[in-house]
Amino acid sequence: MGNLLQDLRYGLRMLAKNPGFTAVAVLTLALGIGGNSTVFSWVEAVLLHPLTLVRDSGRMVAIETVMPNGEFHTSSYPDYKDYRDASQTFSGMIGFELVAVNTKLESEEQPQRDWGLLVTENYFDVLGVNAARGRTFHAEDNRGAGSDPYIVLSDGYWQRRFGADPGVLGKILEINRRAFTVIGVAPRGFNGTIVGITANYWVPMMMQPDVLPGESLTYRAPTFIHLMGRLSPGASLKQAQAELGTIASRLQREYPETNKDVGISVCPVWKAHYGLQDFLLPVLAFLMVVVVLVLLIACANVANLLLARATAREKETAIRAAMGASRMRLLRQMLAESLLLALLGGAGGVFFALWSSNFLVYFLPPAHLPIGLPLGVDSRILIFTLALSMATALIFGLAPAWQTSRPDLNASLKEGGRTSSAGASQHRLRSLLVVAETALAVVLLAGAGLLIRSLRAAEAAGPGFSTGHVLLTAIDLRGSGYTGDQSAAFFLRLLEQIKALPGVKGASLERFVPLWFTGRGYTRPTIEGYTPRPNEDIGIDYNAVGPNYFALMRIPILFGRELADQDRLEKPLVCVINQTMAERFWPGQNAVGHRLNSWDRWWTVVGVAKDVKYHSMNESPEPFMYFPLLQETSTDANILVKTAGDPRGLLAPVRQKIHALDPSVPILDSDDLAGLLAVSLFANRIAANLAVVLGSLGLLLASVGLYGVLSYLVGQRRHEIGIRMALGARPADVLGLVVKQGMRLVLIGAVLGLGAALAAARLIASLLYGVGSSDPLTFVAVSVVLVAVALLACYLPARRATKVDPMVALRYE
Repeated sequence: MGNLLQDLRYGLRMLAKNPGFTAVAVLTLALGIGGNSTVFSWVEAVLLHPLTLVRDSGRMVAIETVMPNGEFHTSSYPDYKDYRDASQTFSGMIGFELVAVNTKLESEEQPQRDWGLLVTENYFDVLGVNAARGRTFHAEDNRGAGSDPYIVLSDGYWQRRFGADPGVLGKILEINRRAFTVIGVAPRGFNGTIVGITANYWVPMMMQPDVLPGESLTYRAPTFIHLMGRLSPGASLKQAQAELGTIASRLQREYPETNKDVGISVCPVWKAHYGLQDFLLPVLAFLMVVVVLVLLIACANVANLLLARATAREKETAIRAAMGASRMRLLRQMLAESLLLALLGGAGGVFFALWSSNFLVYFLPPAHLPIGLPLGVDSRILIFTLALSMATALIFGLAPAWQTSRPDLNASLKEGGRTSSAGASQHRLRSLLVVAETALAVVLLAGAGLLIRSLRAAEAAGPGFSTGHVLLTAIDLRGSGYTGDQSAAFFLRLLEQIKALPGVKGASLERFVPLWFTGRGYTRPTIEGYTPRPNEDIGIDYNAVGPNYFALMRIPILFGRELADQDRLEKPLVCVINQTMAERFWPGQNAVGHRLNSWDRWWTVVGVAKDVKYHSMNESPEPFMYFPLLQETSTDANILVKTAGDPRGLLAPVRQKIHALDPSVPILDSDDLAGLLAVSLFANRIAANLAVVLGSLGLLLASVGLYGVLSYLVGQRRHEIGIRMALGARPADVLGLVVKQGMRLVLIGAVLGLGAALAAARLIASLLYGVGSSDPLTFVAVSVVLVAVALLACYLPARRATKVDPMVALRYE
């Protein structure tokens, strides 16, 4: 220990003696380590520990219904009770759903829209979360539908809406015109159980008829409830999957009408198919690989710096060896200095992570949802950074230390000796490091180029419908006491009023916003005259839309007609299908006039529309249906207004028309549809933007490494260059000599990097749209950029070589 402390003290003195070298090395490592710490903090918040303040959160797992077509779906309340009561591998199981309700305090005139969670009464008990004020509700509170009108507030909502009133317990908050009593405030930092969503409140599941009308707690087919369970002590994920699979098979036999071929999946929370982690998982996995590559480039850079510094210290090393220092002693001294550099770089990396860990928030879309993540630097991030710093010290320090710990004593101790540690083996190592840096930089640039090209392709292709000059305003009439019939009449009057506004070119309705995070209609129709194949799933997604929807959105009608004003509740039931559905169920026929049964009602196909994107830009064409919203008796809808100019200019007039019809109707969200749907590409945009930043950083570090190697070589060959110039070599000859030597290393690294990039590009295929993983334009562009930057890095030291004075160089030694 005494020797180690001595090595560290000596290392500190040597680093302080060379502040320029120390500053460059520490800054390089800080960027590499800080980038890794930042991305790891995002991985922590989104994937590893997203359930903040939950007791032993690693034992919590997601439980999802698997539809016959393999899609993951929410579950029903009857299925939840069967799984909960029959399971032995779970010590507890909860159900929950994100809901938006109209809330109103007694002192307020108008309600406002707030997002929270509708949860089973055992929710807080299973999670192990206690109230910071008051209490939470418990399983024994459940005395039947509508029996427990209680609400638990989040800490943030309590502060914002109630002004942090210490007497909040017992106060009344109206939800959809029903009084709820505040019984508790959750602890600060508890966000709920949907990753990325900060719930404002929690209400018991038995209050579903008031909080989420239109759903059912008795219908058994997969409906609206997300499930999560806590594994019993000693129970494994595999055992839980097997047990729930057995229960699901029993439910299939007992309830074939609703549960036929419906399975169950148990997985870690980070693998769940809802929440922000579902979108960010491939992005964060990609970024983690990218920052590791950046760190490797930084390590190669610092290793080159250490090799250059070792040349200046070769006589010191030789003297220590001549006085009896063993190779292991010299090796330990050099590694101690590397460790100090890495720890200083790690400290800089922590400050970098403190500054940049919240950057992820700026990339998240304005989704009109309470999006929030527990970002920041905690003890786990600090431990990760410390471990990474120590590993980094070995990565960049071991090779230079091993190389220089065996000096040639005879050559090094000669007066004027200049070849000892600057021999061929060290030169090969420096060249190898430059080649490795270049290859890694090519991989980073290729990934960034592919993602940028993909993002541009997706933006250019569009979703298949028009988003320009369209204002979207969401309203929900259920909290204002409207029935389905009354809602249809309200929507029709509203459309007439809006169409009369100056600057309005058209208006329509839709229930679900395509390519959006929330909302999706699903039905399993019976197709008249079609016999399903064995195990064929007929489940089809749908949207409910208003009159003239297809004209407003510029979705071509290929056959028949679109939905019109006359398609109302009292008229014959009709629908429009897309071309993929028509080709699947009526191949070679005109689907118009055929019938299908959904929700025990028969609908006649009156039109076939062109396919568009519904769920993601990467999706393959799939069957889809459009029902008239006026025949579906929905109380919620998105008002679509086609405008001649900027859609935001009509926001105020549209709101005035809504409140003129009924002042009690709250306006949920309003936005330009084009900006709203840009959110569907937010994961691609995060990956592309950060890949460009990190790829540019990698290219910069690789260029600095190349510049450093050539500068070092020019200094080593100063005598040789002087002789060449004294014998008649022109400056252009010297310039070409140095540039050629540097570009040879670059070209070798580029060839290796392009091969590695072609192989690695397949790993990000899921993030690409409209661009192949071997896109030639991207790889040509990467090669051109790399060569241009490398030429600049080579030119600067080469130009300095041409300024060598032969007389000065010949007198150098």
